[in-house]
Amino acid sequence: MARHQDRKDMGWAITAQQHDEDMALIREMGANSIRLAHYQHDQYFYDLCDRAGMVVWAEIPFITRMSETDLTGANAKLQMTELIRQNYNHPSILFWGIQNEIQIGSKNTGQVRQVVRELNELTKHEDPTRLTTMANMFIVDDQDEYNYLTDVIGYNKYYGWYNGTAEDFAPWIDQFHQTNPDTCLSISEYGAEGIIEYHSDEPVVKDYTEEYHALYHEKVWRIFAERPFLWATYVWNMFDFGANVRDEGGVKGRNNKGLVTYDRKVKKDAFYMYKAHWSREPFVHIAGKRHLERAGDSTDLKVYTNCGAVSLIINGVKTETLSGADKILLFKDVRLDEGYTMIEVVADNGEEAFTDRAFFKKVAAANSSYSAPVEDKGELVANWFTLPEQDDNEPLVEVEIPEGVYSSGDTLQDLMGNEETKQIVISVLGDLTQIPMYGMMENFKVDALASMDNDSLLFNKRAINKLNQLLVKIKKLPEAEGVSYE
Repeated sequence: MARHQDRKDMGWAITAQQHDEDMALIREMGANSIRLAHYQHDQYFYDLCDRAGMVVWAEIPFITRMSETDLTGANAKLQMTELIRQNYNHPSILFWGIQNEIQIGSKNTGQVRQVVRELNELTKHEDPTRLTTMANMFIVDDQDEYNYLTDVIGYNKYYGWYNGTAEDFAPWIDQFHQTNPDTCLSISEYGAEGIIEYHSDEPVVKDYTEEYHALYHEKVWRIFAERPFLWATYVWNMFDFGANVRDEGGVKGRNNKGLVTYDRKVKKDAFYMYKAHWSREPFVHIAGKRHLERAGDSTDLKVYTNCGAVSLIINGVKTETLSGADKILLFKDVRLDEGYTMIEVVADNGEEAFTDRAFFKKVAAANSSYSAPVEDKGELVANWFTLPEQDDNEPLVEVEIPEGVYSSGDTLQDLMGNEETKQIVISVLGDLTQIPMYGMMENFKVDALASMDNDSLLFNKRAINKLNQLLVKIKKLPEAEGVSYE
């Protein structure tokens, strides 16, 4: 479980009582490990982790990019030294984290790698008794040197949200494990946005609904549970948190991937999904309670529980009982009466019964307020620059990409650093340097950018195909081939 310590309307100025509340929520859910991201947390919380018997990943804020004015990494090294010396005697800490996604925006890639090596050496020198780790950006190749620099590693992967589908976790994990059987792999971040005001009977990726948020975690949890060689998995995030640059799902300045809301007042449905798998405290929970208005004569009802059996009661009448062995139960086609319908579930745990209750209102049409504002990607692109015209009728051409030529498998930085390939990129994709986020995009391979958004107006299949048709004609200079780590 990953944690940011800020709280709505308070930032980091939170009390010991509120730290206690955070720990209580984490323990209620049944988590046994916490990644304290991405900085040194309040000393009081490390004490709480000790008392709770948590396994802690503690890390420094060496994140996203290395300062171009300090290529020695002196600040990061000082912070790591201080983190270890200040917290060496906390038994809960098992892992020292030395970087997070430092691959995103750092231009001097060779120097960054050297600093990461030196940070690992420094950490092992300061504390040879604990393991070092780091969180790689998803663009890091399976055989990249970053995978072998620390004792164990993590990957921040967002299949099912920023790119691909949730099911894509399975083949990637299996392939990585096959390629690196001796590398201890964790998933250091994974998640999706879930905003408790938005709901859908047919949740889909990027709809920001609480239902998709829960469904995503159901799918991913199953995949992880079937692969016990993963040494840890860390949900991003335990709590919604502040992020000033974000503007998603109609909510500004907040990352909504938490299992609990920013003010800690609402546990989202996904919270109970994990509690069903991780906690021994018996309970039953009806998902979708905030989806009050339901269109149609019936609805499907999802229930999370760690009890043996669950009975469904509609307006006081017992109708069906399901086994709770799978933790996630689905009552199909539950009848809705005119007006309000009272739904109760009773979970039998042998000697004691546990209940939950919800009310649903039958309506003629879905409530439009349950949907997040639709993002106009065309308008967004228009605000950046003029998108080159593309012939939608132009056929896709199979392009062979031999060794030693440029392609969409290269980073934007490499393509924009060569005058010939730069002009090709501009002719096909426009001058990407005008995009405000270009600094964070330039270290990405074009293929990776394309995979992050299947509906992208920029990196669509036709544009990538056209790009490769032109790029493969440009040969790389000998020194440009391969990957340089120095």
